[in-house]
Amino acid sequence: MDSTVTSTDGKVVSENHTLKVLVERNGLLLSVTTKTYSYLLFLSRPLVGLRKIVTKDRIVARADYDIRRTLELIDETYGRGGL
Repeated sequence: MDSTVTSTDGKVVSENHTLKVLVERNGLLLSVTTKTYSYLLFLSRPLVGLRKIVTKDRIVARADYDIRRTLELIDETYGRGGL
């Protein structure tokens, strides 16, 4: 399994094709990605819960790998709570 692990600005991001892990000051975000949807499991200060988003929207990357900003973009894009 090829994976990439990066660490910058107090954030650790580990990615392979299906499973992604983000660890940063606000908590932990696990993502299981399919061709169509990503299922995000938040274990963080702002949320302990699951969100489903469209994979091509690249919300986590657009949020600069910040958990709080990711939740804000999900709410802006899909309404409160995601799909």
